[in-house]
Amino acid sequence: MIHFNSVDQATFLRDYWQKKPLLIRQALPNFISPLTPEELAGLSLEEEVESRLVVQKSDTDYELKNGAFSEQDYQNLPEKNWTLLVQGVDRLIPEVHDILNEFDFIPRWRIDDIMISYATEGGNVGPHFDHYDVFLLQAAGQRKWMLTSQDCTEDNYLKDVSLRLMKSFPIEEEWVLEAGDVLYLPPKWGHHGVALDDECMTYSIGYRSYKGQELWDSFGDYLSEHNQFNQLYQDPNWTDAKPAEIPNQAWLQAKQLLLDVLNDEQAMQHWFGRFATQLDQQAHQALPEPLSTEETATLEDFTDALSSAKGFQKDPICRFAYQKLSDQPIVTLYINGFEWPVTGVQDAIIMQLANQDCIDSESLQRWSKQPKVVRCLYELWQRQFFTFVDDEPVAIEAEDLD
Repeated sequence: MIHFNSVDQATFLRDYWQKKPLLIRQALPNFISPLTPEELAGLSLEEEVESRLVVQKSDTDYELKNGAFSEQDYQNLPEKNWTLLVQGVDRLIPEVHDILNEFDFIPRWRIDDIMISYATEGGNVGPHFDHYDVFLLQAAGQRKWMLTSQDCTEDNYLKDVSLRLMKSFPIEEEWVLEAGDVLYLPPKWGHHGVALDDECMTYSIGYRSYKGQELWDSFGDYLSEHNQFNQLYQDPNWTDAKPAEIPNQAWLQAKQLLLDVLNDEQAMQHWFGRFATQLDQQAHQALPEPLSTEETATLEDFTDALSSAKGFQKDPICRFAYQKLSDQPIVTLYINGFEWPVTGVQDAIIMQLANQDCIDSESLQRWSKQPKVVRCLYELWQRQFFTFVDDEPVAIEAEDLD
C-alpha cells in the first residue's frame, strides 16, 4: 500500500478522490523501476503493443507517431524533447502488474491499465486534461508538473495540432517529482509534465471513465440480450386530443416505462457486474488461447497437480469481480464481462479467487479436496484465466494424456 503520509487513506478517499489533486511525497520510498528505458523501447517494437512517440519541436508544434516502431525510428530522434509512451505494460510485465497491489484501496475492476512513459530532458506531451482518475508515479529521474483547474473545457484546445492540447493553461500549482513520489489527479484537471533529465520515467496508473451514453447503451444491450424489456407502451387517457398533438401525458407514460426498468435492481446488478469487468478490444484480443483438447489434462490429473502446486496465478489481462445479488443465494463471480458459474463453491473461495492475483499452495491443497471447487478451477485453467506458477503441473502434460 502506498504511504499517504500527510493524510490517511480514509481522508484521501473522502476529500480527494475524484475531487482534487494530491501530491504524495515518497508514497513508494526507494522505488526502483522494474523496467529500463531500453526495455520499454523494446516493447514498442512489437506490433501487438500500443505505443506512441511525441516530439516537441516548438511551443505549439508537436509531432505524434504511433507504433510499432523500428530501431531506425529511435536513431532518427533528436537528443532532447521527446517522449515514448507504452500502454498496458501491466498486462505484459509481471513486475509492473505487481505495482497495482499498492493501489488496492480502490477496487481493482476500476483500473484501466498502467501506461509507462520515458522522456529525455524537455520531453512532454503538452498541457492537457483527461476524463479519468490517474496516479502519476515517478519511477526514475525528475519531472516538473504544472496544474490548473481553469479552462478544462472541450473548446479550449489548439487547432491544427496532432495532440489535443489546452490553448489556455493558467498555472495554479507547480511541483517537481522524484522517484517514489506520486501525484494523484482527478478527472478534468489540466496538467503539463516536463522531464528535467534524460532518466525520466513515469508510471500512469489510470482508471476507467464511463460516459452516461456508454452506460445507457450497455444496459440496453443487456436487456435485449436477455429479453428482459418487453413491456408495451400504453397510451394515456385521451381527453380532447388534437390530431397532431403530443400531450405531456404521452411522453410521461414513456418516461415511466423506462423508469420501471431502471428501478429493477436485479437487472441493474446483473448488468453492472458484466459491464464493470468487460474488456476493451485490445485486451480481449490479447487474452490467452484456451487449451486445446490435446493440451487439456483429465480432471483427475489436474486435481493431483493442484494438491502439489506452488501456486495458481491469474492472467493479468483478466478482470475479476464479485457481488452479492439480491436474487442469488451465493456470491456471483464476474470474469471479463460474463457471469461465471460457481455453483456449490463457498463465498469465501469465490472472493479469494477474485481478490488475489495468486492463490497460495496452502489454499490449493485445501481446495483440492473439494470436488466442486476443483471443477471450477479446472475450467478456469482450461481457459487459461489461471495458470500454475512456474508451469508447475508438468505431470499433466502430454505424457499423462496417453
